[in-house]
Amino acid sequence: MANLFGWVAKDMGPVSMLSQGEQLPFAGTTDEMADVQGWVPYVEVPVLSDAVRRAGKYGADILAENLQGPAGTASFIRDPGGAVLALWQRA
Repeated sequence: MANLFGWVAKDMGPVSMLSQGEQLPFAGTTDEMADVQGWVPYVEVPVLSDAVRRAGKYGADILAENLQGPAGTASFIRDPGGAVLALWQRA
């Protein structure tokens, strides 16, 4: 992505965010989260903590919580069917 779009990586722990500075669009990559591969869709939620709690209640595995990014905060989950997605609250 960096070479294709000219994006710059910003290390944020288990995730690296790729963007043109603070500008959107952006993408996240990870080498540190077990079994997370490919594209991870982000779903905007009004209150991140509530969404994470509900996801866990309905059987999702919480992979990473409260990762601060350039545009907000995200938590990564794996749904009961095995799909990974990030719940995201805008900054």
